[in-house]
Amino acid sequence: MPSLTDLTIRTLPKGLHLDTRLASFGIRVGKNRKTWIVIRGKNRTKVSLGHYPAISLADARKRALAALAATDTDQIASLTFPVALKEFEEKHTAHLRPRSAYQLKRNLTRHFAWTKSVDQITHHEVAEALDAIKAPSQRAHALKDIRTFFNWCIPRYLKSSPCIGIKKSPQKSRDRVLSDDELAKIWNRAKEIGHPYGTIVELLILTGQRAGEIAALRWEWIGQDTLTIPAEITKNSRATTIPTGNLARQIIADVPRLGSLLFPARGHTDKPFIGFGASKLALDKCGVKGFTHHDIRRTFATNMAKLGVRVEVTEKLLNHVSGSLAGIVGVYQRHDFKDEMREAIEKWEAYLLTLL
Repeated sequence: MPSLTDLTIRTLPKGLHLDTRLASFGIRVGKNRKTWIVIRGKNRTKVSLGHYPAISLADARKRALAALAATDTDQIASLTFPVALKEFEEKHTAHLRPRSAYQLKRNLTRHFAWTKSVDQITHHEVAEALDAIKAPSQRAHALKDIRTFFNWCIPRYLKSSPCIGIKKSPQKSRDRVLSDDELAKIWNRAKEIGHPYGTIVELLILTGQRAGEIAALRWEWIGQDTLTIPAEITKNSRATTIPTGNLARQIIADVPRLGSLLFPARGHTDKPFIGFGASKLALDKCGVKGFTHHDIRRTFATNMAKLGVRVEVTEKLLNHVSGSLAGIVGVYQRHDFKDEMREAIEKWEAYLLTLL
């Protein structure tokens, strides 16, 4: 087999594929992920170096060289968990979206408080910390983040991850759709809260976009009657431009210009708003129980159907790729649905005004 390249890696079948350029280095292709490995020592021990594409081919080769330079008796220099965590946050989270970086740091510091060296943290201790998290969704996020941290530690400070074998608990899919009365209560409470968080919630109701995407809006992305979210901000890395109705345009026009961002974080003009957790407590005083920001997005989609909007138009508004926008249709259909999206937004705003 020829040397591994960025092009060949994408099409490799399941199995272990060794590199001809660097002996004992390769990639293991599984059902759901691709893992860089290096084979070390007399016992031919397979050591995980991280996952593709989070770890590039070039970086994986560097990690392999470092691992191969050590002998079986070498001890990998380790750090205490707090020190390693600080280095991880500085190096790993720099390329993440602000909201993602905030959530990652928050989960790791909130649920894991070890002070010992990372190579002394056991599988049992990780499982015990995760079991202490009662909410299934929080536990799933915490597992994902601590697994990311320990994978980053390989081979810097660890030979293997203590997360190996810990499974994600099954989660029940949410199907909550807000009633008209509930939506009106949330809107009115958001109006009372005001900028920045309350205004974000109003735009979530009006546009159906994701909370982190609206929170990151910049003035340069606001058109005369459109709103553009670039690929580096969206969850699926696909840029989207949606029309804005009269009500949304009026709300945006009333946002104070404090810098390049519509919704800067407190005390910062160059960082987007991230205080959703504490602010949501104030929104909950509207009297609607047990709802999430994502329920607003689901409610938007449901009401689009109620208003007779075609599903492919709703998916374009939501920047959601599935069903009608996947497969052959997604490849060959190039109509942009601009007129249909504008009509849908006008219908939605008119309907909202009857509720408010």
